[in-house]
Amino acid sequence: MTQQSLLRSYLPPQVLINDNEYITVGLILILLTLIAFAVNFSFGAKRNSKNTVLITGLPFAGKTVIHYLINHERAVETVTSIKENEADVVLTDGKPAIHMVDIPGHERLRFKFSEFMPIARAIVFVVDSAAVPRQTRLLAEYLYDILSNKFTQEERIPVLIACNKTELLTAFRKERIRTALEGEINKLRQTRTAALDTQDSEGNENVFLGFEGKDFSFQDLENEVEFLECSAENKDIEGIKDWIASASS
Repeated sequence: MTQQSLLRSYLPPQVLINDNEYITVGLILILLTLIAFAVNFSFGAKRNSKNTVLITGLPFAGKTVIHYLINHERAVETVTSIKENEADVVLTDGKPAIHMVDIPGHERLRFKFSEFMPIARAIVFVVDSAAVPRQTRLLAEYLYDILSNKFTQEERIPVLIACNKTELLTAFRKERIRTALEGEINKLRQTRTAALDTQDSEGNENVFLGFEGKDFSFQDLENEVEFLECSAENKDIEGIKDWIASASS
């Protein structure tokens, strides 16, 4: 069977009238195939290139509000996310778009950050500055998982700890939050040291943070960790946007 006969067998009789139309239909099919391939390749390249910024943190810290403020310049009423929110945003004219992913903060879903670590360029860890006293342990555990992830270590992925809700009278200043987290991570290291030779559910081998025999300090890490105060309620997030633009350049 010739190629012409084979193609005719897959097309309705009314489509093909003569050989010229056969050629035309063939070219159209080829063009549609190339377009579909280009669309799939473009989407796949976006998800596989290291242009992704993750926004993480515990529930009600303000992650999704910050995500919408950055991408849409408006605040929204939010509930606890059950699925990651993704969007592309251009923060600097003439620069490529940055792929941003808002990771759910629920205890059963926050592990999903590890799925995006291979393509992560930077991480924004959002903290409720007014809730630090009752969340220090949970914050330290989540932050420990991020900082000890093998991709964070190997790629030296920068992390911004965004201390949100500074408009509240009960909010802690960033220096106090840093001290609280360093102290809790220091205690947490002792309980995790015995598990350093095991692998987590994603197959990533965690590492010891900081220097053995020395109290933990963020400045001892090889990747950059910066603290910044912000207020999503007052739309005061320019510092976050500037940091993301710098870390993604």
